[in-house]
Formats: sequence, C-alpha cells, structure tokens
Amino acid sequence: MKRLFILTSGTLKRKNNTLSLVTKDGTKYVPITTIKSIYIFGEVRLNKRLLQFLSKNHIPVHFFGRHYLGTFYPRLFNASGFMVLRQVQAYLDPGERVRLARKFVEGAIKNMATVLRENGLGEESVQLRSYLKLQAEDVDSVMGVEGSARSFYFECMDKILPQDFKLVRRTRRPPENMGNSLMSLMNMILYTAVLDEIYQTHLDPRIGFLHSTNFRRFSLNLDVAEVFRPIIVDRLLISMINRREISKDDFEDLTAGLRLTQKGLKTVLSAIDRKLSSTITVKKRKISYSRVIRMELYKVERHLSGDVEYSPFLIR
Repeated sequence: MKRLFILTSGTLKRKNNTLSLVTKDGTKYVPITTIKSIYIFGEVRLNKRLLQFLSKNHIPVHFFGRHYLGTFYPRLFNASGFMVLRQVQAYLDPGERVRLARKFVEGAIKNMATVLRENGLGEESVQLRSYLKLQAEDVDSVMGVEGSARSFYFECMDKILPQDFKLVRRTRRPPENMGNSLMSLMNMILYTAVLDEIYQTHLDPRIGFLHSTNFRRFSLNLDVAEVFRPIIVDRLLISMINRREISKDDFEDLTAGLRLTQKGLKTVLSAIDRKLSSTITVKKRKISYSRVIRMELYKVERHLSGDVEYSPFLIR
C-alpha cells in the first residue's frame, strides 16, 4: 500500500471502490485498496461522501499549505480503552513520563551522533553524546537537553552541508534558507508518516510524553519522530544535496519566505516516500522504515502494558 501525494488542483471523488482525481489534465483513477494515506498539497475539492468512504477504509488524509494544516483522522478502529488508560496513567505519573521522555531523547541523540560519525565528524559525535550525561529530573529539563543537543548537532551539520544549504540557525514559519526549507518539509512528512503508523496500533496519538498533551491535536507522533528524524530526514537531506538531486534552482524566494517549486516539491516527496518504503536489516529480517516505525510503536505499547521496558531504535 502506498502514500498518495496530490500536488495539483482538482476534485477528489469516489467512483465505486476507486478514487478519481479530476483535474484540468484529465481524470486519474486509483484503487482504494492500494492506498495507505493521502497527502494533499494542491487546492482539492472533496465532499462528505468521500470522507465517509475514506473513513470506512481507514485512510487518513493530511492537508498542507505553506505549512502542515491538519489531518482528517478516521475513527480509531484499533482503539483500546486499556491502552488509553495506560497512556494517561503514564502521562500523569511524573516519574514514568520523564522516563519515557528521556528514552525518546536518548534515541534521538545517539542517532544524531551516528549521522555525524558517518559523515567524518567523529570528535563531534563524541561531544554530542556527552549531552546524554546531563541530569534531567523533569520533562521540561529533558526538552532543554534535547534542544541544546540539537542546536550543537545543527552547527555540526553545517560542516557537512554546502554553503547554499547550511542551516546556520534552525528557522521555521517561514524557513529563512534552503536547508531549513528542505528540512521543515521532510520533518512534516515524517510526523504524518508516524501518525499513519500510530493509526494501525492501539495507541492514542493525542497522548504523548516528551511533547505535552494539550490543545495540540497530536503529540505522540512528535515523540516517536524524534528518534527517526536523524535516520530518515537528516540522512536523506545530506544524501540529496551531495548527489545534487536538489539545488537552489528548485526553490523560489517569496515575500513570506523560501518555498520549493512544484518540481522541487515533487522531487522531495518522491525521495522521502522511497526512503520510508526502502528496507533495512533488523534482526536478520529485511523490513521497511515504515514498518520499523510501526514496530517502535509496538515497543511503546509493550512498555505501557508493563511487559518490556521501552528502548529506542538505534542505527549502527
């Protein structure tokens, strides 16, 4: 099953057991059984009948403008009252919540350190790991450690990236340079890809641990994405730039900040989709990164159930 990316404007309809996208260039049909989730970037019209059809088939729809706008999240068909109670209990227990928060940050820092080592920054990799020794007794302190570690990591990444794509300092809404623009888009896709996988588990995406559960719609996906950002987003960003799969010609400078052109957007979305679908060897089995994310969520479930303590996925 695949992620369906819609970049053009038009009307999305149901045609029996098929989706039809009607645009000025014609009509494209996609069987519903081949779709895992839908990512809409264009100006697309749809109606309640279509949403009912998508909900029945358990297909989330993610909407994007210049930024992530929101998600149509079908009813949680795998929802478990037991698991929701466990999530809430862990969130309300200061000790348990901070333990899980530390694990997510531990995974993020170790994976960031590996990315630096892979790119010839062995000394910096060791320095980054020193952030693991900092004491953090509450979630705010854990977030502070993560923020400091990531700031140092971005400084190190600028030693890897060419001048046009240096992060300089991490900026968002709007991103101020090409490196930040590219990273922001890739992060958004990863956050929603994790959300897709949560939908297939018993977990509730609204109850996170590192990121506070508040009026934000989802937070658990942000927690788990921290572990995978270095593995999926940062590795891919470095690879695409080094291989010149993306260049400054793929960006346009608008008054509201930099933005990828339609061609550049298509290139990046295709690349991250391939990355999520590509396989790695885990315990002598070849599985996709999307499946690895799902397995990570199962590990969180087992931790909350009291079976096995959660340990984050690490690249070697």
